[in-house]
Amino acid sequence: MTRKPQPATVCVSRIRSRSVLAALLFLPALFVVKVMVLTTDRGGRCFVDDIECAPFPVGAFGVLLAALVVSFVVATAAPVRAGRVALAAQVALEALAVLLVLTFP
Repeated sequence: MTRKPQPATVCVSRIRSRSVLAALLFLPALFVVKVMVLTTDRGGRCFVDDIECAPFPVGAFGVLLAALVVSFVVATAAPVRAGRVALAAQVALEALAVLLVLTFP
């Protein structure tokens, strides 16, 4: 007896569309958060005078972006169960990256 592969369900397309939507909204979210940070007193001083500014952790941000890309690819290409986990990881990593930008002016 052979197993027939089941057709792609609506759930898979929902996961893919939500993953793409989250990826598309990531860059505008980073932009808005960076503008919000620069409008604060400390952020403005760091931008204009470059005084009392902690360096931005580029390595940590790069690792977050790499993990985000991997989770996006898995969410769009994997079956339902792995796609759900990857979508949750993608949204969590995006939130972490936005918070990282928010904490460093």
